[in-house]
Parts: sequence; structure tokens; C-alpha cells
Amino acid sequence: MATVRFSTELSNTILSSARNKMQPAIDRAEQSKPDNGWGQIIYDTLFVEVKPHIARLPAGWLKTVDKIEIDRVGDHPCNLTFTFATPQPWPHAFIESDLAKKTRSSYSDGLALRGVCWDAFQAEVVAFNQRKVDAQNRRIEFVDMVKKIVTAYSTLAPALKAWPPLWDLIPENVKNKHREIKERTKNEVVLDIDINKLTAMSTAAKFGV
Repeated sequence: MATVRFSTELSNTILSSARNKMQPAIDRAEQSKPDNGWGQIIYDTLFVEVKPHIARLPAGWLKTVDKIEIDRVGDHPCNLTFTFATPQPWPHAFIESDLAKKTRSSYSDGLALRGVCWDAFQAEVVAFNQRKVDAQNRRIEFVDMVKKIVTAYSTLAPALKAWPPLWDLIPENVKNKHREIKERTKNEVVLDIDINKLTAMSTAAKFGV
């Protein structure tokens, strides 16, 4: 009977499924940015000395903005946008201070925060960036281990025997073809990966951990 072989197309499809399987964890990391309330805290800190004067200015003397964009905090990339609950007055030309400087030459006021007053915010940004890096690295590791499996075997059946969760990464038409065949014992292949770790990563991804 016919044998399901690891063609280039099938291997690429499996690796694409492996990447997609780990995408929810990456999405969760991306969505775990510091709380949006930081926008108002940053604004109030930057303009604490001038806010009483701003409040006395007639309407139209300052533009208003509905968000604040932070490109960096200390030595760390940030690239976060925080939306205000209500639009806030904003100077037509942002003036550099010990707390922040403008990072863009366009009309967009991207800011780099500096100084110890931002330590708490910086800690959240560092943790956020690390969560994103960890999720990306976890996917790379997972896909690399799956790739070792599909390249270690020439056919599907022994690969499934070595790591049954591979089944979840296979397209339905290949599953149907595989169900129609029975493979006899093949030569033993030694895999240079931690099968238990690979299975744990696959299971965790399935349950959103």
C-alpha cells in the first residue's frame, strides 16, 4: 500500500502549523503591555508644573491629543501608545526636559523618558519586552524540534510513533491518507531532541499556557 512520505510541501505545511500553534502565546505576550493608565500618569508627571497655567488658558491656545507615544524609557525600547480617557492639552512644540525628550522629527510627538522617576514604569516595560522575547524564543525552539522530527524520518508513520502529537500538525487530507495504510517496522532513528519537552510545549500551547 501507499506510504505517506515527508515531501517538501508536507514538511513546510507541518512547520507552518507548528508556528501557528505557538502564535496565541505570542499574541498574549503582545497584549500584556503595561496598563493604559500609565498614559495619564506619564502626562501628569511631565506637565505637573505647568498644568495649573494650562487650565487658565483660553480654548485654542494649545492643541489637544488623545494619546501619548513612548518610544523609549531609560535605555530600553518601549514603542507603546497609551490612549487618554479624555483628550489632553499638548504644546505645539514639545520642550526637552530632564524627564523626557522628543524622538521624532515629524509632527508626531514620540518621547524618550529618562530619569529615576520612571523606574516603576521602566520595570513594567522591561518585563513586557521579556515576555515577548520569551514567547518568540519558545516558538523558535518548538518549530526547530518539530523540524528535527520531520527531517529524521522519510515517512510519516515512524515519526508519529516517535512523537504522537505530530498528528495535530498534519493537514486533514494527509491524515485521511495515513488512516488507509499500515506501516511495518522501520529502522530505528535516534532523535537529538527532548521528546517530553516538545510534548509539554505542544500541550501547553493547546491549553493556552
